[in-house]
Amino acid sequence: MAKKTYQEQMRHSYPKHPIVKPIAPDMVKIWGEGMQVLPSPLEIREVMRTIPHGKVMTTKELCNVLAKKHDVDIACPYTTGILMNIVAKAIEEDASDDTPWWRTLGSKGEIKGSYPNAPEEQMALLEAEGFSFTKKGKKCVYWVVGK
Repeated sequence: MAKKTYQEQMRHSYPKHPIVKPIAPDMVKIWGEGMQVLPSPLEIREVMRTIPHGKVMTTKELCNVLAKKHDVDIACPYTTGILMNIVAKAIEEDASDDTPWWRTLGSKGEIKGSYPNAPEEQMALLEAEGFSFTKKGKKCVYWVVGK
């Protein structure tokens, strides 16, 4: 069986998402009790489309938007992060999709190393919008520091 493209994964691999459910007992220590949403890739792409030129959104901020949309306590950051990667790679596969995936960052404002052609492409696209970076950490992590 051939491996699915990222476009196929984004559009067809998560047919039951979004899923709203209680926060798992083993995660209550981290997030507290309440309800969570496991978002769909397509709704992540929709949020990405709302980020204007010259602005960025962290994974944490994207999760907050999704949680508010579904009227729950949190959007699962693990699921959201994984699906953000799939969405970014799916957008890269489709030349007609102009969704600005590069405007989404890791939860602490860092360049996402799992994005297409990381980190060079995301950095170049953000630099074109006036952003600068600082290098921190032993793993060559780049942080977006603004304009």
